[in-house]
Amino acid sequence: MQTNEWTVRREAVYTPVQVPETVQEQSVELDYVLPDYFPDFFRLLHCTADAWITEQELTDGTLHYTVKVRMHVLYCGEQGGSVQAVTQQLTYRKQLALPAELAAAEQTVFRFTAEPSYMNCRAVSHRRIDLRGAIRIRIQAAGESRREVISGAEGLHVQCRTETVRYISQILRTQKRFVLSEDFQIAESQPALLSVLRDQVVLSVTETRIVAGKLVVKGEAAVTLLYGAENSIEPLTAVFPFSQIVEQEGLSDEMPCAVTAALTDILLTPESENDGNIRLIHCDLQITLQCEAARSTEAALLRDLYSTVHPVTPETAEISLFDAPAAISETMTVKAVLNQPDTVLTKVYAAWAEPSDIRSAAAPEDAEGTLLTGTLHCCVLAADEENRLMMLEQDAPFTWTLPVPAAGQILPPVTVRNCGYTLSGPDSVTVQPELRISGSIMRQTPHRLVTEIAIDRESRLPAEEDYALRLYFGQPEESLWEIAKRYHTAPEAVREENALADDVLRSAQMLLIPNVK
Repeated sequence: MQTNEWTVRREAVYTPVQVPETVQEQSVELDYVLPDYFPDFFRLLHCTADAWITEQELTDGTLHYTVKVRMHVLYCGEQGGSVQAVTQQLTYRKQLALPAELAAAEQTVFRFTAEPSYMNCRAVSHRRIDLRGAIRIRIQAAGESRREVISGAEGLHVQCRTETVRYISQILRTQKRFVLSEDFQIAESQPALLSVLRDQVVLSVTETRIVAGKLVVKGEAAVTLLYGAENSIEPLTAVFPFSQIVEQEGLSDEMPCAVTAALTDILLTPESENDGNIRLIHCDLQITLQCEAARSTEAALLRDLYSTVHPVTPETAEISLFDAPAAISETMTVKAVLNQPDTVLTKVYAAWAEPSDIRSAAAPEDAEGTLLTGTLHCCVLAADEENRLMMLEQDAPFTWTLPVPAAGQILPPVTVRNCGYTLSGPDSVTVQPELRISGSIMRQTPHRLVTEIAIDRESRLPAEEDYALRLYFGQPEESLWEIAKRYHTAPEAVREENALADDVLRSAQMLLIPNVK
C-alpha cells in the first residue's frame, strides 16, 4: 500500500580518486677528488645513478619526500689492471602540492619511481672528476573518498530498480620499514674482492596470511653483486628470505591483503680477514612493506526509479567502485642485440637491464587487458681480444600486454629477474632480460547509479483515459522495466498479468498492460 510518506535509503561507498602521473626532476652535481689509494683516472667505462625515496610525509595537501641518489662510476687506470669503482651519495628534499581532489581524499597512496634521466662524468684531471646529471621522479597518486549513493526509496507510488553490488567498504593501509642484514661469503675458489662494481636487489613477496589479527608477510631478496678482483671480474648471487609481522588495527581473517616490498636503501660493507684479503661482504637492505587490506560488502544499490503517479527526475552518475584485490603475476622476455663496431669481443663478464619510463594504457579494442610500454637500458661489460674492458649500452623499447584490465591504476613495479646473454657475433652480444610484474591491484568496476531524486509530490502525471488493460506489442530483448516505466505501471504487474518468467522478452508478443495507481 503506497502512502504519502517519502523515505530514501542511502549507502556510503568508497570511490577512487585518481590524478595524472606527476614527473619531477632533480639535478645532480658533484665535484669529486679521488682518494689517495685510488689510481689515476684514465678511461671511463660506465657512469650511472640509483635513486630511492627514503621518506615521505603528507602535510596540509603537500607531499614532502626525500630522495637519496647514489652515483656510480666505473673507470680504468692508465696502467690497466682491475676496474675501479667510485660511489658517492647525495640526499635531496623535495615537495609536491597535490591537486584539490586528491588533497581532500580520505586516504592517499603514492608510488614513486626514481630513475636517472641522464648522467655524465668528465675527468677534470687525473685525480678529479666532475659528475653532472638529473634524476627523474615519477609519482603516481591515488586515493579514496566516501560518497553517498541511494539504495532504495519508498512511498509516493515509486517503483525501484536495484542492482546487487559487491564493493570494498573499508580499506586499511600501513607501512613497515625494516633492515635485512645478511652476509656474502666469497668462496675460497674465487679471488678476493678489491671493489664492488655493481649491485642489484630484486624483492618479492611470497606469502601473506593473517594470524590472530596480525599480518604475516614472507618474502625474499635476490641480491646480485659484481666485484673486481686482482685480474678478473666475478659475480656473487644469493637469495635472502625475510619474514615480518605487520600490525593493522581492524584487520580480520576474511580481509584479502596485498603487500608490495620496495627497496629504500642498500649498504655494502666489505670486511677483511687477518691476511688483509676481503672475503666477506656485510649487506644491509632497508626495505619498506606497503600493506593494503580490504573488507567487502554486498548491497542493493538503486539504478533507476519512477512513480506511477508523480513526476520524478532521478540524477544518475557512473561511479567506479572498488572490487576485491586481483592478483597479477606475469613474465616476458625481451631480446636486444648490442654492437661494438670495429671490435672483436672475446669475453662477456656480465649483462643487465634496467626498466624505465613505464606507462600503462588500455589495450586496443581488439584485445583485452592493459598495455605496458617502456624502455630497457641494456648494459654489457665485455673485453676484446687484447683483454681491454669496455661497456656496451643500448636502449630497447618494449611493449607488453597484460591480461588484466588495470589501465590508470597503480601497478606493481616491473623488475628484471635475470638477464641472459650470448656472444652472437665477433662484435655483438645478444641479451635476453626477463621482465616480471607480480603483486595485486585494486580492481574498479563502473556502475550507473542514482545519486539524487527530485519528486514533485504536489503534481500528478498527465491523466490518460481510464482503462483496466492496455494492449502493447513487445519486441525481442525489450525490458519489462522500460515498458512499465513508459506506461506508468508496475513491472511486477506486467509480469503477473502476462505470466512471464523473465525480465526481458525472448520473442515478439502481445502484452496486456494493467493500470496500476
